Amino acid sequence: MRLPLKGPGYTCDRLNPVIEDIQLAYLEAINPAIKLQSVNAMLGDGTITQTNTFDPANVRKFYQRIAKSLGENDWSNSEVASSETDDLHRLFFQVSKDFEKYHLTGYFGVQFHALPYYKVDKRVMEIQKELSRIADEAGVVFGEMSGAADKALRLELEKKGYADLEFQELFTKMFDDENLVKELDNKASAVEQNFPKFKEIRKRKGVLFGELNDLLMYLYQTSPVLIDHNRQMQGEEGVTTYFDLEVIKNKKTKIRDAFIDPAKVTAEWADKLAEELEAIVLILRKST
Repeated sequence: MRLPLKGPGYTCDRLNPVIEDIQLAYLEAINPAIKLQSVNAMLGDGTITQTNTFDPANVRKFYQRIAKSLGENDWSNSEVASSETDDLHRLFFQVSKDFEKYHLTGYFGVQFHALPYYKVDKRVMEIQKELSRIADEAGVVFGEMSGAADKALRLELEKKGYADLEFQELFTKMFDDENLVKELDNKASAVEQNFPKFKEIRKRKGVLFGELNDLLMYLYQTSPVLIDHNRQMQGEEGVTTYFDLEVIKNKKTKIRDAFIDPAKVTAEWADKLAEELEAIVLILRKST
């Protein structure tokens, strides 16, 4: 059962305000780690722009500090983990603790976008210009190669008596005759060998793209706002924390039941759980 709870009663009244305190304390504590700094970056067309970013390494360090403090309070915790889908990234860690008949699991995460830019370096524009020139050269060479390859393939087809076949008939022949396909491929490859300029261009293009890749950098952007699990799943930027409460059905097998009727949680247990959660609030506040 996800906290905060829904419904009237002592358990809800006791636990829900503590969860809200955790959320607010977490947002305040993580803010320095996700504070955006202004930096200069270059676009693909050479335009220099000013944008904002934060360092995810600072978030990792923050999580490690919190996890260590929680561990000293007997909370089991996971390693700081990450996930990404396209430009959407997530850093998070989880904690858990058994309380005789109850099990609490907590999640702390931040969701952000990673946007690619180039470093501010005149070499970016030099490479772009050279790539443009190479594209023009490649067009000329490729045209020459295509003409030579067409001629070589036509001669090969004439030798085999296929010169007058319609395209569909030739396609069927090639589909049925693997040797014919290999021979035509060999002819085309032989033609390419006669154009060393094409190989040079292709190799140079690879080198330049490798250089461009080295000049690429990612800037990270998020919003210093609390988002719930649903908004997180929808891909919104922000920080999120939530806790799940389960009943331990069998201590040996660790079988747990996520369905809990808040009305059946005694006031004594509501107080115990609240006190453990209040300790997390203090840990978060001390980390700021």
